[in-house]
Amino acid sequence: MKYLGLGASWMLLALFPVTMCVAIERVNMNQPAVQLRDMVQVNGKQVWLSDLLPADAPLALQKTGAAIALCQSPQPGSARVLEAEQITGKLSARPELLRRLTIPWRVTVRYAGWPIGEDSVRVAVSRFLRARWKASLPDAAQLKWPEMLAVTEKDSALQVMAANWDNRQQAMQLRLRCSHRTSCGSFLVHIVLPAPLTEEWHTRLEPGSGLNSSGDGDSALMASGAALAEKGKPATLILDSSDMRISVRVICLQAGALNQEIRVLDARTRHVFHAEVVGAGMLHAAL
Repeated sequence: MKYLGLGASWMLLALFPVTMCVAIERVNMNQPAVQLRDMVQVNGKQVWLSDLLPADAPLALQKTGAAIALCQSPQPGSARVLEAEQITGKLSARPELLRRLTIPWRVTVRYAGWPIGEDSVRVAVSRFLRARWKASLPDAAQLKWPEMLAVTEKDSALQVMAANWDNRQQAMQLRLRCSHRTSCGSFLVHIVLPAPLTEEWHTRLEPGSGLNSSGDGDSALMASGAALAEKGKPATLILDSSDMRISVRVICLQAGALNQEIRVLDARTRHVFHAEVVGAGMLHAAL
């Protein structure tokens, strides 16, 4: 039997940590891949990789994911869709991380926020009616708006941007937004009145009239018919369906004033939408 000399023994000891590291790496690579969730809800301004991880994901993976930003959060009450290639693109510099993940072909991210309550809508509408026509909101009026809408800050104040008459629904239609623009996007509210009041309120409105009573800069632009969407400039498009609200960054193919319909381009998908201008750099379309 031969015994190793002292020098050979030290050489083995020096190699031992390397051997252990390789073994550990092999164990990690043999772990089952972690499946990212395809429906998530966030509360912050950024969407992180950790938001997409399941609750039982390894702690080390959660810590790593918490430092990798994927995109900005959608507007409150709306959703943003992340395609698989967008996620893999963000992780292209981390191939060892990609090997540990199973990525759905599409991930829907929702921003919950705080639901918009009827009391806050009634306050904003009443303030607008008093300033515009010295009128009160009838107690019998029913207010209807997408119930899934929410704001980023609790008890956010609302204001009316524009008013007109919706002939299809035979109801007064107001467009509201948060006083702090970052708290929520604009949305429509329909005021459904009892039959005796419907005609009276209809006469108060000319089609496409309206405007904010606060007298701020945007209101002046809206009143003058100035372009709120500029050709070739980026804007935010809100896509509404019966169960989802998605915000998309687009490029305006035409200039447009308030309530005007223009064409916009989603540069990523090359899809062209026809959308209504609802504010400065803000458009709306139904899915």
